Amino acid sequence: MLRLCVLFAVVCYAFGSKSETWPFELADRFIEQFDSNVNELRNLANNYHREESTTLRLEENTLTEAIEDPTHYDFIIVGGGTSGSVLANRLSEVPEWKILLLEAGGVETKATRVPKNWELLRNTHFNWGFRTTPQNYSCLAMTDHKCTIPSGRALGGTSTINSMVYTRGNPLDYDIWADLGNKGWCWSDVLPFFKKIEDANFEPFDKKLHHRGGLQHLQHPQHLTHLSEHILESAKELDIEAVDYNGKHQLGASIPQLSTDCGQRFSASSAYLECAEKRKNLVIQPLAQVLKILISTHTKEVKGVQYLHDGKVFVAKAKKEVILAAGAINTAKILLLSGIGPKDECEKHSIDLVKDLHVGLNLNVRPTFLGLDFLYKEHEVPHKSEHELYEEYLKHGKGPLTSPGVEGLLFLNTGVSKEHPEYPDIELQVVSKSHPKIEDYNWMKISKVHYDSIWKPLEDHHYVKMLVTLNHPASKGVLKLHTTNPLDYPIIEPHFLTDEDEVDYHTLLAGIHKAIKLSHTKAFGKTGLIINHHPIHGCDSIEFGTDSYWECAVKYLVVPTEDVSGTARMGPATDHEAVVDNQLKVHGIHKLRVADASILPVSITGNLMGVSMMIGEKAAHMIIEDWTTDH
Repeated sequence: MLRLCVLFAVVCYAFGSKSETWPFELADRFIEQFDSNVNELRNLANNYHREESTTLRLEENTLTEAIEDPTHYDFIIVGGGTSGSVLANRLSEVPEWKILLLEAGGVETKATRVPKNWELLRNTHFNWGFRTTPQNYSCLAMTDHKCTIPSGRALGGTSTINSMVYTRGNPLDYDIWADLGNKGWCWSDVLPFFKKIEDANFEPFDKKLHHRGGLQHLQHPQHLTHLSEHILESAKELDIEAVDYNGKHQLGASIPQLSTDCGQRFSASSAYLECAEKRKNLVIQPLAQVLKILISTHTKEVKGVQYLHDGKVFVAKAKKEVILAAGAINTAKILLLSGIGPKDECEKHSIDLVKDLHVGLNLNVRPTFLGLDFLYKEHEVPHKSEHELYEEYLKHGKGPLTSPGVEGLLFLNTGVSKEHPEYPDIELQVVSKSHPKIEDYNWMKISKVHYDSIWKPLEDHHYVKMLVTLNHPASKGVLKLHTTNPLDYPIIEPHFLTDEDEVDYHTLLAGIHKAIKLSHTKAFGKTGLIINHHPIHGCDSIEFGTDSYWECAVKYLVVPTEDVSGTARMGPATDHEAVVDNQLKVHGIHKLRVADASILPVSITGNLMGVSMMIGEKAAHMIIEDWTTDH
């Protein structure tokens, strides 16, 4: 991997100096190896089968006979994902502190760094692959009406398997957050941490809102088709302004900003861990799954954690704090297994209650509709061979492999909620795709009859998918334990589209109509794209394209994004649903913080990668301030 990174660095240097030629002989020997690596990933994705529960049981004597780590750490970070990577880097900048980072997943590979491979990764061991309970108003096209929620299982977390689109959210999100009694979390409070994250390499560049020199590289896609230009033109026809959605105004149309560097995925691990891993005071332990937090029954003080590694259970002790950064699903599960959660949930599983808190009861998942596709009138669009694509990628850092295929991003207000006219309730992603096959959808467990009805007719085509995503779902879900076996997946009930006033349902429908209206513009017509008129099975008795058809299709093809939050929400002690305070400290528990998307008390306008990194930066700042000032 180091040689490949060096190669890309030299290529980037060549491009930066506008050199027209470069001796690419070094790259030639990597192409065959790279081809093999990608094929291995593809074969894994096509054949990978994930169990929702495990037959492996941890006997009580195994836990009581756990091996104790002789090192006493100052801080233990649970989860080396998007937020945990940031925390590990920043806390280890204090040389006298000893830091242990525990991550259940492994490390990235050459193939995971290729932006175009992002969807393949979702059907591999890099994805936890959590599944929901059977849904009544969504997910009907999926096996057993259960949807899969993508969640990264690797150093870097979900930033290793997502589409790399980087968003901060809307300033109003944070002002609402602070107004709930959470001092220090309004937009003006968090903006400096967002800027600290960024090494933003795109134009136009507003230095008041962006920053160059941070650890997280950001750039526009290194490969865009003619679609991007037409998307912006189409938006202009509808009086939708072209904006920097991470800038002054979010409402409008944009070219996406990606967490890539020189055409490679640049995950949170790439940004924050690779430059810190050689520090003597930082221990990074991959393939180490935390089972529970060790808490004194009498003092309510956290002592350390139990974790599983290489088939053995270990105990690690923390002198100062344990910080949970395992993501909204795993963080909630670990808290529940440790006796922190609703009293009735702990009693149901015979778990000794340590603190009665509303863990798991404010589950928020952004849903998206994926049944809106447009295909080229031509039967086939010329394309390069895989070998040519690999050569272009490795030698030049260019071509389709450098991009996830997201050509445009629009944040729109449908007017359904009648609140905040400048507050986007819908996100519309325009994604260029080609030649679908059912294996591409293995990770989401779509049933064959539903795949055959809508996507099989596109298998010989290049096409465009418009993803319509609900930014602020009113429907809230719940996360519970399935068993007390820490290796079993939890019960996830997202309750999509179940809000009493049906605002979510009507907002998504309005978003679909906004997307269709965009496709009817003159500029979009220049693309030569026409809507895929094949109806989804179950709605095929309804005339395609009518309001009744879309009302039906939503129930089949609304699925969760990776944007999961709220399971350990922030709020003051007077907020009976709150789990952590504005310092991220768990109410009533000493030396325990939560620093990931679990803590979000509000929904965020956009995906959560950037938000989670901001939480990591702000958490590290708080912790360093606490332990260097007060102690």
